[in-house]
Amino acid sequence: MSEIIKVLIVDDSELTREIIKNILEKDPAIRVVGIAENGLQAIECAQRLKPDVITMDINMPVMDGLKATEQIMAYCPTPILVLSSVLEKEGAYTTFNALAAGAVDAMEKPSLVENTTWDEMANVLVKKVKLISKAKVITHIKGKMQEIFRHKEQVLHQASHNYEIIAIGASTGGPSIIMQILKNISPGCNASIVIVQHMAAGFTESFVEWLGNNCKVPIKLAQEGEKIEQGHVFVAPNGCHTIVREKRTFGLVQGEPVNGVKPSVDILFNSLAEVYGDSTIAVLLTGMGADGAKGLKHIKDKGGFTIAQSEESCTVFGMPKVAIEMGAANKVLSIEDIICALNTMNKNRV
Repeated sequence: MSEIIKVLIVDDSELTREIIKNILEKDPAIRVVGIAENGLQAIECAQRLKPDVITMDINMPVMDGLKATEQIMAYCPTPILVLSSVLEKEGAYTTFNALAAGAVDAMEKPSLVENTTWDEMANVLVKKVKLISKAKVITHIKGKMQEIFRHKEQVLHQASHNYEIIAIGASTGGPSIIMQILKNISPGCNASIVIVQHMAAGFTESFVEWLGNNCKVPIKLAQEGEKIEQGHVFVAPNGCHTIVREKRTFGLVQGEPVNGVKPSVDILFNSLAEVYGDSTIAVLLTGMGADGAKGLKHIKDKGGFTIAQSEESCTVFGMPKVAIEMGAANKVLSIEDIICALNTMNKNRV
């Protein structure tokens, strides 16, 4: 029999705590070992109970979920699943700050405490808890980046090659890493950057705003027919697949999920392989499943430069692992080395 997953629930609403507890404990593999009403209680319970997973509310009295996450990740690192209402703009923004502080993933919490509403997301909640219970709690690199760049730079490809576009695919654990990449990209980067980040519906717009407020490069959601401008960052919207077309424009296409997700990294990467070919740099980051691996191989086969995130730096070594095993990656790199590589190759553009 597999080990029981011990969960600490943190929420200021007694009714919400009870609903979450009932949902989780219907699964025999999960046991709720503690309840906390605010961030201070959460820190104490995390240290005392040592849960495998914490579900974390954001807006709470005494101490909010962001501050609690920061303290827990500093003193007793634990996989944290943030539960936040996307209808509350401030709460959604704070959610991404919590992800940057070390929380593993986030999902929407129904704004109305109704059993029918919660029933619709019960299976997702259970799956998320099981997934992040296996996630590695990694050291975040925010404070180390400048020192790393002063002492480390790698020339990883032909200095004369002209790269037009950088594509990034990510899932669980991706938002904070994407922010670090964009914050530390060379100021003179002329390549276009396009990102697919698997994310719960409703969070993508806040993700773009959060990135824009923390990074100096212009960032926006990709739109149908939009010209792909140099030096700009585009994020694939939720609910459709993003592709690039022959005239260097974006297309937003409907259709079934691919690899269980929409937007799919594979769909974007495959279109980039055909349109941009060897002028593409593609990066596949942390995440569960296999989305992006085949597309990364397609780009490599077309002469583009491909990078997979290293196992030791991944929160979930799923997507990069599949890509590495199928020979899709030119290089397997840590986050620090990915940033150095992108800056080196961008600097060497002709």
